[in-house]
Amino acid sequence: MDIAKGFTFITEDERWMTKIGIGAAIVLASMLLFGIPMLLLVGYQLAITRNVMNGEKQTLPEWDDFGKYFMDGLYLTLARLVYTLPFWVLACIGAAVAILPAMGSGNDEMVGILAGTAVIVWLVLGCLGLLLGLALFFIAPAISIQYVRTGELAACFRFSEVIGIARDNVSDIVIVAVALIAVNFVVQAVIGTLAATGCGLIIAIPLGWVAYPWISMTAGHLYGQIAAKIEGKGIAF
Repeated sequence: MDIAKGFTFITEDERWMTKIGIGAAIVLASMLLFGIPMLLLVGYQLAITRNVMNGEKQTLPEWDDFGKYFMDGLYLTLARLVYTLPFWVLACIGAAVAILPAMGSGNDEMVGILAGTAVIVWLVLGCLGLLLGLALFFIAPAISIQYVRTGELAACFRFSEVIGIARDNVSDIVIVAVALIAVNFVVQAVIGTLAATGCGLIIAIPLGWVAYPWISMTAGHLYGQIAAKIEGKGIAF
């Protein structure tokens, strides 16, 4: 993995400022249109992953196929939502358990028993939620890689393949996640510091619009490196 390359490849493109600017405009539009335009940025990230995997000379693609970017982003988002269904099931069970104490109304002893049962169930659900969250941490990048490798939404639900990608590339996924989290933390700290001052706020707001697509594009490149490794392509990043 060449982590540094994931952050610097953007400026190697002649039109990188324009491409980042379009990404920033999409972030701004998403604030006004309920996040829907953000699907374009998700699709663009997948295009970067695909280019890196295939060893394309121009890693940072042009913004010339909004339709494909939107549909790719939509498909990947739908796939990821399916993988979160277990969380919704746990949430529904937790909500149902919340009414248990009310079922013992009029009987203090029964209320106590039901309340204790509810607490135990919530603790179990909480542990299951943590385990599912940890699994999704590794599976989310694997879903992106699987989609890029196949170009098919249905392939994202070949669970054994997706889990296999996550299992076989645990160390790389962790490295990428740590790098992205660290950079995001630094960016947020800088934005927060600038926003604390009147003049700095003028810089902080557009910086936030630019930082998100930059980090998203970086993630696309790093996922592309993992995908290239899986495909056995000896690409020099």
